[in-house]
Amino acid sequence: MSEEKPFTTGSGNIFIDLGFSEEEAAELSIKSCLFRKLQQALSESELSQTELAKKLGVKQPHVSEILTGKMSGFSTERIAKYLLRLNYDICLDAHPAPPGTNGGRVLEIEKNRLAATS
Repeated sequence: MSEEKPFTTGSGNIFIDLGFSEEEAAELSIKSCLFRKLQQALSESELSQTELAKKLGVKQPHVSEILTGKMSGFSTERIAKYLLRLNYDICLDAHPAPPGTNGGRVLEIEKNRLAATS
């Protein structure tokens, strides 16, 4: 018979659950959102990795790193630059958090709806 393992409910933000500060978690949430969009754009492209690399102004191994999820080697600014080179619009917004919340949150805009990522 196997023992039942304790179950812990997450906070709703994987980066907080991994021990990052709220500020670091917010930055990583923004970066990962843009990175996922970049991965999607590259995956859905009909171009080869070599052609994509040329369009992004990088060497082909960088395209492969993106497609395999190696986000750590890329800054948020670089990821945004690549999306712009792929002819993507980037939409950012900021507004006061609802009353009663402790600090702001990072919200992801997905198909005309907001989804909290923290």
